[in-house]
Amino acid sequence: MKMKNQLQMFAAIPTSKPDGLMVKLDRPIDRERPCCNNVCIIGAGKGPHAGELHCADCGQHRGWLSQTSAQWIESVVMRFGAPTTPIVVRKCHTYEEEAPPTNTDP
Repeated sequence: MKMKNQLQMFAAIPTSKPDGLMVKLDRPIDRERPCCNNVCIIGAGKGPHAGELHCADCGQHRGWLSQTSAQWIESVVMRFGAPTTPIVVRKCHTYEEEAPPTNTDP
């Protein structure tokens, strides 16, 4: 009986992997060419990708989850638990540092 209680205790520990979580895609391509409801399930990643995105309705491949996005999702799940509604995934923005304007006027 004691062993069963220990197994239940470890089964209750939340996993930080995003596999199986649902995400709502809100990228420009998803607005131009939506697939069903644009809700996907995160599957296992391949190669450099942390996860694969499959349409929750029809199963079609919709894209890949980056390592950075997966790490963020994992940190949120570890802190707050698995979300009950899909996480919204938008286009990633990379901002380059701009050089300050040079003013040649005295």
